[in-house]
Amino acid sequence: MPKRLVLLVSPNEEDHWALIHIMRPAGWAVDTARTCAEAVQSLAVEAALVVVVERCLPDGTWKTLLNQLMRMEFPPKVIVTSSLADERLWAEVLNLGGFDLLAQPFCATEVLRCVSSACRHSPEELEETPQSMTA
Repeated sequence: MPKRLVLLVSPNEEDHWALIHIMRPAGWAVDTARTCAEAVQSLAVEAALVVVVERCLPDGTWKTLLNQLMRMEFPPKVIVTSSLADERLWAEVLNLGGFDLLAQPFCATEVLRCVSSACRHSPEELEETPQSMTA
């Protein structure tokens, strides 16, 4: 079984479908969760390098999840996604410790660039990054 590198946290099935269809053909393993609680449970079983999280979740927000992830010994990079992506949200994400902001609907090129960049900032896992993304 390939190592999971990306966890998508969104209550929206269309987001799950879109990210899986962008990431898997490029060689990335993807898992999904719908809530903060599901994400934390999933990460307790198997680590991920990157967590892509919807701005608002049924049991909190991206900030709720970020705060929980920051308690981990090796927290994943957090990329927030929103249809309301603007400079204010981007600045807030960066100021609070997130890695980046992705606008919705997802653009394949931007998703791959953003996730690949986040993985390059995780040196302990560089050797496990899919080759198609490191070039």
